[in-house]
Amino acid sequence: MTALVATSLASGEAHAQTGADPLATGIFARAGFVLSSFDPGAMNFRPQRGPRGSAPPPGLTGKQLGFGEMALAGFTAGIGFDARWFYVRVGADLYEFPTIRGELAPAFRARFTTLAWVSAGPRLRVGPVVLNAGVRFGAMFMNVTEVGPTREGREFSAVDGVFALDVGAQWRPTRWLQLDASVGQDFVTSLGATTFSVGASFGWSRGPTLTRR
Repeated sequence: MTALVATSLASGEAHAQTGADPLATGIFARAGFVLSSFDPGAMNFRPQRGPRGSAPPPGLTGKQLGFGEMALAGFTAGIGFDARWFYVRVGADLYEFPTIRGELAPAFRARFTTLAWVSAGPRLRVGPVVLNAGVRFGAMFMNVTEVGPTREGREFSAVDGVFALDVGAQWRPTRWLQLDASVGQDFVTSLGATTFSVGASFGWSRGPTLTRR
């Protein structure tokens, strides 16, 4: 009987050592997928270069380039720090962008569309899941080039701010793996971005504290 009790206690301690505390302090590298809806029509695109041998063209708005409300899918990556009651995230979203035909005769394609951001807020445990609610601020960078028979087309770039409220949930099955999903809405800037993201994080978190009797 004594041996059975000792075995049970040892098994319980081993499980506690390998288990994951959802609120434990940790640092993780995150990667995942993102889907965003936003309107870059009000962004001011400044010329970067024109056809070889010509002066730079005048600046244009996103609306003149044909940009309106759009939904784009992409890849997201970042680094996160979790304290027991709050979190901090730093990352970037990289989007795949289609060819757009607008008010002007040429069509334009984005060479890159990137949203760089920082987010922070409180954490609340509900069972095995942790709920997050915070703010996210950053900037959207867009660079577009004219689509034509040569590579000498016009090129424009623009930057606009993002200020959003985020809510999400995390699940940490082990100390080294964390899965999450979140949704955010920008209520402040002209982009009006709505973002949905899912990801997996790999890193380290503090193990559970054992209580000895």
